Amino acid sequence: MNTSLRADLHCHSFFSDGNLSPEALIEKAVQANIELLALTDHDTIAGCELLRLSARDKPIKLIDGIEISVRWKLHDIHVLGLNIDIGCPALTALLHKQNTQRSDRGRQMADALVVVGVHEGYEKACLIAGHERIGRPHLAQVLINEGIVPDMQTAFKRYLARGKLAYVPTSWLSVEEAVSGIVNSGGQAVIAHPLKYKLTRTKLLAFIREFKEAGGVGMEVVSGEMDASQIGEMAGLCMRFDLFASTGSDYHNDTYSRIKLGQQRPLPANCRPIWSLWNLL
Repeated sequence: MNTSLRADLHCHSFFSDGNLSPEALIEKAVQANIELLALTDHDTIAGCELLRLSARDKPIKLIDGIEISVRWKLHDIHVLGLNIDIGCPALTALLHKQNTQRSDRGRQMADALVVVGVHEGYEKACLIAGHERIGRPHLAQVLINEGIVPDMQTAFKRYLARGKLAYVPTSWLSVEEAVSGIVNSGGQAVIAHPLKYKLTRTKLLAFIREFKEAGGVGMEVVSGEMDASQIGEMAGLCMRFDLFASTGSDYHNDTYSRIKLGQQRPLPANCRPIWSLWNLL
């Protein structure tokens, strides 16, 4: 199977925590000669239809996608849903549950920032985001706008990182719930950026086993700025667990993302690409 297909199956628009519209993402994708693209916004499929409308006359194939946050033991982990049916009622209900929890968490984090002088933080973050599914990056921007911190890194280090004043854990969906929702919508569940969670080797292997038992079929072998050694390690795990390999830049915007849309390293030739499961004709 062709692993050299120019694909980016992990990127974000302003419907979650990216900065660009779906239309602008399509323009960037075409400029980068991307052949296959998936928009995988956090816990929402709101941008998928607009992405398709924007690509109607463009030489690019699209896969509907999403990135769902899950809680595994004490860890927050992300699962991609690729080739999903965005009209699936079961998936819609699952995302409603998730986003209610996300909004509640956003309000709690904003309330915690009142003591450092941020008032109406939730409303301000929603204005920045353009929706109510705010996350920590939106509140970090509020802190910058209010002149409380100079940049994103400082906002997280002082207030939003785990254990800091405004960090609020949330009861994300379970691995089983997320994978089931993706599978029931006709899609494939893929572990996003497996090295990002800084799990020990033992925990990573345990998670992969549980993920596969739940119905997951893939893992990102290439994500963002991973180096050749890391990619080789993930390719080995993919083969060990008989998983399909995926690839994505995890692009958000040109400032935040060191790897531009579609510019991540290629999949190793010995991998089975996730797109071998799809009819791309």
